[in-house]
Amino acid sequence: MEIPYQVEHRNVKYPRLEFKGLKLLVILPPQIKEPSEIVEKRKNWIERKWSIIQEALKQAGSPDGFMIFGEVYKIENTAADKPTIDHAQKQIRLNHENPKHQKIIQEQLKNLLKQKIQPIIAEYSKNLGLHPKKTIIKRQQTKWGSCSNKGNITLNLKLICLPEQMIKYIIYHELVHLKIKRHSQAFWEKISQEFPDYKQKEKKLLESWFSTELLFQNLTKK
Repeated sequence: MEIPYQVEHRNVKYPRLEFKGLKLLVILPPQIKEPSEIVEKRKNWIERKWSIIQEALKQAGSPDGFMIFGEVYKIENTAADKPTIDHAQKQIRLNHENPKHQKIIQEQLKNLLKQKIQPIIAEYSKNLGLHPKKTIIKRQQTKWGSCSNKGNITLNLKLICLPEQMIKYIIYHELVHLKIKRHSQAFWEKISQEFPDYKQKEKKLLESWFSTELLFQNLTKK
């Protein structure tokens, strides 16, 4: 089974593996130069995870265009000076030859997501009595969201592609982490109070992770 992987040396004590996007990332301490030993040692785990990824990709299909809050937008390659998101026509227009256009579109998507999440965070924060000190939006390579020890929550820009109910689930999930750090029984009991179907949502998020990865790749295709 041929599985693409990338080697990255970091100041870590032990080697580790993680799937980053659609590729296996092999993280090695500076003194270990050759990845083959750790790859061979963790072969069963790698193949099992890769099979899960391939099944999720199969379910996701090959999505065209882009999605904003669950709605399909067509991507149009344009020679215009400025890229635009046309919500009336459900189109994203950008020049794939202009590297600035990708950055501008991502900033526009980020602003749209900010507007969407603000009332959701306000509502859930009030209901839970849990208020994040700061909310950060950025492209994360392995997570939909995360919660820091400082009380900040970080949300993946890829949430822009999801329908509102899934965005609500991820936000609620991260807010609960402000109080309960681990995925313990108490954590899932709290999640189930608002989302009794959380297991189905977790399964759907796995599929959506890879479909949204493909959607963002569509923005850069020439």
